[in-house]
Amino acid sequence: MDQERLARWDLLVDDAIREAERRLADENERAQKRAVQLAREQAYHRLAVAIDRPQRPKKSAAGPGQLSFFPTVDPNLFDI
Repeated sequence: MDQERLARWDLLVDDAIREAERRLADENERAQKRAVQLAREQAYHRLAVAIDRPQRPKKSAAGPGQLSFFPTVDPNLFDI
């Protein structure tokens, strides 16, 4: 009788472990899919913001008609 009860407990424990492992695998798969979806949504949002953002003109310390100590255009290799 004791051997039969131990065998049933072993089966019960084994079933519980298998079920927990299956649920963990399902949860990990859902988490991975959600992470990919969130990254995709973030990339779409960044792209939309970049497309929608107007280009800002370069700021100059000098106002119109004023002289500036620094040039308003960034020099490149050939301007130096």
